Amino acid sequence: MEIPDTCPLWAARLLSCFCLLLLAACGESRPAPTGKAVAGIETRFPLTLGGKTIRVQVAVTELETQKGLMGRRALAADEGMLFVFAQSQQRFFWMRGVPINISLGYFTANGRLDEVKALIAENPVEVPSRSHAIRFVLEMPEAWFEANKVRPGAVLDLAAVRAAIQARGFQQYLDE
Repeated sequence: MEIPDTCPLWAARLLSCFCLLLLAACGESRPAPTGKAVAGIETRFPLTLGGKTIRVQVAVTELETQKGLMGRRALAADEGMLFVFAQSQQRFFWMRGVPINISLGYFTANGRLDEVKALIAENPVEVPSRSHAIRFVLEMPEAWFEANKVRPGAVLDLAAVRAAIQARGFQQYLDE
């Protein structure tokens, strides 16, 4: 912004400060601090699925869900990533940037496993869910579902999922 020569220096500085404050106010909004620490994406949360205890990272934001397991060279035997979406719909996942094969489970809003897919490392082709009612997606090590006899119909521990979502600070994703 150009400031006229007739403008006093103090007015120009005041105007500059005002503009900076206005820009800062237009930035990303954050929830008011609650005094509680919010768990980050790297935190592993315990969940049960089909009687098996697993530890998962919980991806909620668009950036987290887009990045997923990109760059991850290995997963521990019972470790994975749970993707949480605000609404149920058909989901599409691909493996661009993921150098390991994984197993993927598509889950409905009530936590029921609808289908399992095998995803191949670095494959950029989207793998769609058959259902248009998918709310959660779980990525686990290759063949994990088969090895642990976790089949469609198995149910995620939704109380633990809700606790993880709350610990991440995303209460708006909790059912009311």
